[in-house]
Amino acid sequence: MSSNSTTFSLGRKQTWYKRTLVFKILNTIYMIYAGLFWIITFLMLFPLFVIADKFKLDKFGLRINHYWAKFFFPMIGVPVNIKYEHKIDRTKNYLFCGNHFSYLDIAIMPLMPVPIQFVGKLSIGKVPIFGYMFKRFHITVDRSSMRERYATYKRAVDALKSGFSLGIFPEGGIKSKNIPTMAPFKEGPFRMAVETGTPLIPVSFGDNWHMFPDDKSFRFFRSKCRIIVHQPIEPSKYSLENLQDFQDDVYQIIQNGIDKLNQKDQ
Repeated sequence: MSSNSTTFSLGRKQTWYKRTLVFKILNTIYMIYAGLFWIITFLMLFPLFVIADKFKLDKFGLRINHYWAKFFFPMIGVPVNIKYEHKIDRTKNYLFCGNHFSYLDIAIMPLMPVPIQFVGKLSIGKVPIFGYMFKRFHITVDRSSMRERYATYKRAVDALKSGFSLGIFPEGGIKSKNIPTMAPFKEGPFRMAVETGTPLIPVSFGDNWHMFPDDKSFRFFRSKCRIIVHQPIEPSKYSLENLQDFQDDVYQIIQNGIDKLNQKDQ
């Protein structure tokens, strides 16, 4: 049996209780609590987001997002364990690239120790309350339009040149058909890193897809949350002519991290 098959087999054995009525009732209560807490905390922070937007204090708005994440997840009983393979220099900006198996990745990525602007799809801006913050302080992309995709790319490059750190999911969305194996990467983030000289940091999310699976059920499960923040990669090692090598190297680092975290559950 392959390692992927083993992982899913063990997963089925470990989650049989999720089909019981008692679990479904308790999980529904937990989801209501977590959802209300999400809404209440964002409503409390809403005036600060408005002030940051009005006075063009983008990094202040992003820091609010960071501290919200640090507060929110412990308060809903989700222990977050981040392993840093390298001390991040808070005076520099980086391009963070992680696997994307769950919409929860967007809420957890701001836990990184520097303010991060996301590059994410336009529809995220339609999420009540959260969408306001996302549209004002992050970079949205309309993937249906080639012109808009190019404009978004230019905005992202300009943000890096202006000293912002970016968070990008190089799979281009939740694309994998064989989680926890990633889908192939798009070249955009790697081209940005080479063009701007911005160090790229691979990030492996090990559990978000267990907590908030992209299966249309809209169920949220309490779970541990383990993340590996790998060592920065200097883009000077690569060029526009060998971007595929850059993509392949980062893909392997992130995938190895995902596999390592999931093997611990076996």
